[in-house]
Formats: sequence, C-alpha cells, structure tokens
Amino acid sequence: MPPKKNPATTRLSTIVEDYAAQGPITRSRAKQLAAAVIPQPGPTKENRGITARLRSSARKADAADAADMAATPPRSSLADAGSAFPINPAEAQLAVQMGQVAIDNAIQRSEMAQVSTGSTTQRSESPDDLHYEIAPSTPAKSSAQGVLGHAQKRTPLPSHIDRQKLQTKSPPTYENAKSSRSLQHAQSPTSGRDNAWSNSEQESIAIVRKKSDRIAQNTLDISLDQMLAMTNPTRSTKRQITKTVDEISSEMEDIFNSDSDKHKFTKWPGTDSLERVIYGYFSGFVLFVAERVKERHLNTSGWQMVLPSRLTDYKPSDSNTTERLDVSLFLEDMHKEAAALKESDYADMFAIVEVKRRDSSAEINNALSRLFYYSQNIYINQLNRRFLWGLTIWGSHVCAEVMAHDKVLVSSTMDIRKAEGRKQLVSLLVHWSACSTERLGYDPSMRRRELTRVADFHGAIDKSTYDIDCYDDATGKTRTYTTIRTILEASCLFGRHTRTIIARPEDAIGDSSQEVVIKDAWAHYNANEDYMRNEIGLLRTVHETLKDRQLDFIYPKLEVGGTVKLNGATDDTTAAILNTLDKWETLKIPFRVHRRIVTTPVGHSMKVLADENELVIVLAEAMRCHQALVNDCGILHRDISLGNILVVGTGPNHDELHGLLIDLDSAIRTDGVERTAGAERSGTLPYMSIANLENLDMDRTALDDWESLLYVVCWVATYGVVSEDRRDPNDDIAIKLWNGDEAKAARAKRGHMDSSRSFEGDIIKHFLPQYRLLKYLAKGLHQILFLHPECEGARFDSTTAEGHPLLNLLKPSKNVKSLPTSDPLLKRSKYMNEIVSELSEYLALAEKFARENLAN
Repeated sequence: MPPKKNPATTRLSTIVEDYAAQGPITRSRAKQLAAAVIPQPGPTKENRGITARLRSSARKADAADAADMAATPPRSSLADAGSAFPINPAEAQLAVQMGQVAIDNAIQRSEMAQVSTGSTTQRSESPDDLHYEIAPSTPAKSSAQGVLGHAQKRTPLPSHIDRQKLQTKSPPTYENAKSSRSLQHAQSPTSGRDNAWSNSEQESIAIVRKKSDRIAQNTLDISLDQMLAMTNPTRSTKRQITKTVDEISSEMEDIFNSDSDKHKFTKWPGTDSLERVIYGYFSGFVLFVAERVKERHLNTSGWQMVLPSRLTDYKPSDSNTTERLDVSLFLEDMHKEAAALKESDYADMFAIVEVKRRDSSAEINNALSRLFYYSQNIYINQLNRRFLWGLTIWGSHVCAEVMAHDKVLVSSTMDIRKAEGRKQLVSLLVHWSACSTERLGYDPSMRRRELTRVADFHGAIDKSTYDIDCYDDATGKTRTYTTIRTILEASCLFGRHTRTIIARPEDAIGDSSQEVVIKDAWAHYNANEDYMRNEIGLLRTVHETLKDRQLDFIYPKLEVGGTVKLNGATDDTTAAILNTLDKWETLKIPFRVHRRIVTTPVGHSMKVLADENELVIVLAEAMRCHQALVNDCGILHRDISLGNILVVGTGPNHDELHGLLIDLDSAIRTDGVERTAGAERSGTLPYMSIANLENLDMDRTALDDWESLLYVVCWVATYGVVSEDRRDPNDDIAIKLWNGDEAKAARAKRGHMDSSRSFEGDIIKHFLPQYRLLKYLAKGLHQILFLHPECEGARFDSTTAEGHPLLNLLKPSKNVKSLPTSDPLLKRSKYMNEIVSELSEYLALAEKFARENLAN
C-alpha cells in the first residue's frame, strides 16, 4: 500500500505552482507561502524560525546572489523530502529544506516565464553582435554584462607601463564599426570588462527587456533532414550511417517493447516530473547510442563518440556566473571508455542541452532563450568554434539547433515517446559521430594544444594554446603562429565573432620581440566591394605608402592578411556552413567571410598611462598617423575612440611613448578629396560626431574624426586617466548623455557644443581639477571646431583667452545669432582644410607643452 501523501506537502507544491504562474517570487509572496504552508494554530517558535528562513531564502534569490549552487550538494525533490511535513522542533530543519526547494523551483520557473514574456537582452558594443542576457534583479557581483564580462587574466606590462588599471566598461560600438572592439582590447592587457573611462556598468551596457517574438526574429525553421544534411557526409559514410541508425533503432525498440527497466531511458518521464528527472533519461539515451556506435565503428576513421557530461544541473568550472547547465555534450575518441564520463566545461563542450518539462509555446521560447544565453560561453572559451550546435527539450519533444552568425536554424521536432522520434534522435547523434570537425562547427585552421604555459614579461598565459594558420592573399602562402594570450573573445551569439590574440611565430615561441596581433572576424561581404576597400586592402595600401616614412609605431603594419582556408583549400564563408541547405541563398541570411589579419606592433590600452601629459603625447601621435592616412593614403579612419588608440613603449626601458592608431574596419578610401562618397553612420559611442549620430545628408570628412578626438579628451578628462583620479561612474553629469541612444546623444551634443558658455558649463565644469592641460586642450579644440567665425549658428558667449598660453593662440570668434534655417555643421565643411590645419597646429603645441612638463 503506497504511503499517504501529507496534506501540507501537497499544499506546498500546489502553492508553489500557483505562484510560479503568477510571476517572480518576491519577499511578500515568500511570506504568503510560508504562512500558507505552516499550520496556523499559534505562532510557535518553530514556525517563526521556518518563516524567517523562507524569507531569507527569498531575499537571496531576489538579489540574484544566493545560490552558487555549484558549492551545494544536489537538493532533493519535494517527493524525497519526507512523508510527514514537520511541525515539531525535531523536524523543523526538514521544513526549511522543503521550503528552500519549493522557492528555488518556483523562482526558476518564474524567471523562465519572464523570458517568454519579456526577457532581458543586451547588445554588445555593436548591434551586429547580439548578446542574450537574462538579467538578475540586481547586478551580479561578477559582472552586470553576463557572458561579456567573463573572467580574464590580467597581465603586467613592461617596466614603464606597469601601472594600476581602471575597471569600467568601454562604451558601445555602432554597427558599421563592428570591430572597433577587435583591437580595442586587442592589444590591451585587460579584459573588455575592465576597459577605462565609462559610466556604471548598468548604464554602459543597455539591458533592454525583449518580447518573445525577438526569438522568432532570430530563428529559422528547417526540416530535420535539412539539418542532417548540414553534416555533409560522403556517399560511403552515408551508407554506414544509415546501417548504424537502423541497427541501433531496432535494438532500442526491442528494449522498449520488452518493457525492460535495464535502461533508464525506456520510460520517458511525464510532464508532471521535475526537469532533473528528464536529465537522467536523456543522458541515458545518448550514452546508449554512444556505446552502440563504438561497438560498430571502433576502428573506423573519422568517427567519434558523442557523450553526455557526467554531471547534470551543474555549473562549469570555467564559468564566472552562478548559472547552471541542464546537460551538455562533448566529443570523445572512440578508444576511450564510453562510460567514463567527465565534467564538461565550456572549453570542452560540443553542445548544450536545455530542458523544460512542459510542452508549451512559453516553454519552447524559454528553452531557446536559455540555450542562446549559455551558448555564448562556448564562443568565449573556444577560440576555434565557427558555429554551434545545441538541443532543446520540452516535455517529450526534442529540437536541434544550429547557431550561425546571424540566425539560429531550428529543426522540426522529434517526439521521444514515438518510435519515429526516437529513430530521428538516434540519427542525429550518429550523424554527429560520423561528422568532420568543420561540419561540427570547429575551425581546422586553429588546432588546440595541450595545457601549456609560456613564461614572458607579461606574466599570465592562456590555459590552452592554439596553432593558428594564417593565409596571405597576396603571396598565397600560409604562416603558422602559436597563441600567447587571448585579449578579446567572441562573446556574442550573433555577429562578427571578432577575436583578438597575441601570438608568436611557431618557430619563435620563446622570443617576445616577435609578438604579433591576430584579428579573426567574420565580416559582412559585399559583392560590389572593391578589394582595396576592405580592411586587408586598406592595410596593404597604408604599409606600402608609409613604410619609408618616419612613422614607425603609430600605424599597424600588415604582416599577413587573407580569407581563412578550410583544410588549406576552401574559403571559409557563410556558404561553407550552409551550402548543403536547399536554396539557402533565399533564406535572407547575410553572407559573411571569415578573415584573419596579422599586424605589428603590439600596443596597450591607454589606461596604462601615468598622467595627462603622457595622454596628450599619445593622442598627438595618433592624430599624426590620422593625418598621414588622409593626406598620403587617401583613407579616412571614421572611428577615433579610446579603444582604437593604443600605447606603444619603445626604447631600452619602454619609456618612449607612441600613439598607435588601429582598426581600419570602418575606414574608407577618399579618392584624394578627403571626404567620403556619401553619408553613412560609423564609429563608437560616445565619440561619434553629431553629423554621424544624426546621419546627416552630408559627406563625412576629417572634421568628423577631429570632433571624435574632442569627445575622447572630454571623456578622459571627466572620468580620469589613472585609477587614483577616477570619478565615481554614478555621478549625475551631462556627459553621460553621450553614451546612450544615438538621437539623444546627438541632441545633447548639439546643446553642449552650441557655445563656449554651454560647453564650459555642461562639460568642462565636470573635468577633474588636476587635468589642467586637458581642460585647455578641450577648450581650444571646441572653439576651432564649433566656433569658426564664418560658420552661421555658432555663438561665442565668453572669453577663454586666460589661464594658459595655448588659448592665446586661438582666433577670436564672432557672436553670430543662431539661424533656425542654417546648420553650422553644413557650413563648417566648406572650411575643412583651414580648420584641420588649425587643429593640427593646436594639438602639436599641446604636445610640446606636455613634453616640457614631463621633462621638468
């Protein structure tokens, strides 16, 4: 006779389900839950203690801080908690455990309900790089930016620039500057999360609540047969796969029909079961197939086993969040023991499996949202991943997903309760087992080594190193480099997946003087694109033009550049991933090309600078490079920002500073007229020019880049050069408006730049007081750019020719009344050459003062 269920236990479970359906568990609901479950006759000491502990658990959950569940043993389900709900003191602890389980389960389900109705999504620095972020109710201590804020080693710098680092988030990058991050952290010694001079993390990362239809916009339904075709097996392998699938499916059906309990997967759990019960059934299914594949193909070349992780509902050790994965899959050599499962970290993971226990549209969206969110961590921890596979389970239905750079392809469903569905899942697992590495999403031109540590003056080295083949389009030759450390990972689900790596030639791994920067990205391809207009072509032009000039260390020199080759032959493009899909070109998936660029020298973030004098010198050198690009190479940079100006230290003690201007991904040829052929947004917030933000119908010129330089100076002068000078990022100051919505930023900048009075009152007023030189530099740049005597609409409301010799060099400006029909930015372009000349002279004089200050 089965034991009777205690009414209180049943009631607890019912209440939790009701609350989960209503929304997130809050403190007040936790109180209601405790009051509803605990017997009411008399406020006993035991009941008060249980209630207090339930409230405490709810507070921790509300703060998104409570449970690093990796540090706690697996909790029991309600059914395992006991048959008698405790009331007496001897059983009080068991009540607390039951209440904790109930609240945790309810919170988990209510969080997923939030995702389906309005999950929180964040963008990376570019709308082209889409992050999926399920935001906690308060910022997690590790990072408010989820997977973008992954843990990353800090590395000490050479003697001169071994300074304290700042820890704030860099501003977002606009769509056409898709890789301003690429070398922004590319040669910086710290992680993207730690870049300098920003507002608080909450504000610099726009966490925007999204509807569930956002998922539909990013997914594309295809048939399972189409997805299996993406594994692209050879004709002989197809025959082997078909035979193997038939044999394994037949054996599996015999087990199902025999009603045997020998294998755990034979009785798939119902919708009333907990999710963790499904984990075990699915893992048993995968392990059964892996063992049968091994029996048949132990010595077959090119086959591997697909195995489940040893743990379920676990936190990978290489994750810095408290998020737990339901199940993960990894690949293993056929000669390993199939039953010898391991803990699968993100660095080893092949695919993530997200499980939901109910079959509903809300649960489908929940599963996809979670899968997208977790899968970003695989990109972070695996340099050699080109695209990802995944599985979602809701109830008894399974779907496979391919996460490409712009879309997620979702297969038709496989119903595990039916023989046909089981055979389909077996077929998928067998196809994966027989699949080549590039069809599984790996990059064969990046070969992972064993755990290696290489000692150099930077200190920290990657856990894993890779040998990377870099093909050069110009020579047709391939050079191989060995990674030293990774500066920027591909932390987004969609987009360019830009990675930046410090490496050395494989035959000079011990020689730090031969370090190079490798930029690896999936760039949009335009069929009408002139080779000389893509970044590789522009870098070749720059190198050929400037190689005999005395401009070393201030521009990137191209060593190798070209399209990545798969197995040394095939260009790695979107077509290489999707060409097995019928008429994939009609699916409106953008076409991307996988490019790899190797440049020197290796620079460092500007946050290593000691004071404002060093900063002015670096900025002046970078703009000297900018002028050479415009005047000598016919190239307009179009993305002057903190991240794209790096510091190079030369000399015996690395104490001779240079400003290295990097990242020509947004640059364009000017055809000798120093202007672009039409308007186009490009750049990095908050440094974009007003015309750029407003996308005005006017040519972009060098003035837009100089305007960006002014904003760089203002940003640094407001938030500090070194950590001891740093302003509180939560200060409510006007400049924060520059780092938000493009339209709002443009309106704010028009107001701030409108006159010297508004510029001083809104912006310079908040400069840190010790930055005297930056104050006068900003005033002069502003007056030259915005208060030109002949530009209608400019107003000069106060005199600034006091306090510093720099200001005495400025030409007087007129008091011109603002004309509503005239835009001073349009008029300003007519005086571009004159204004650029004045700006260059003024910055050169500021540099002279800075060098004199350092000498004294």
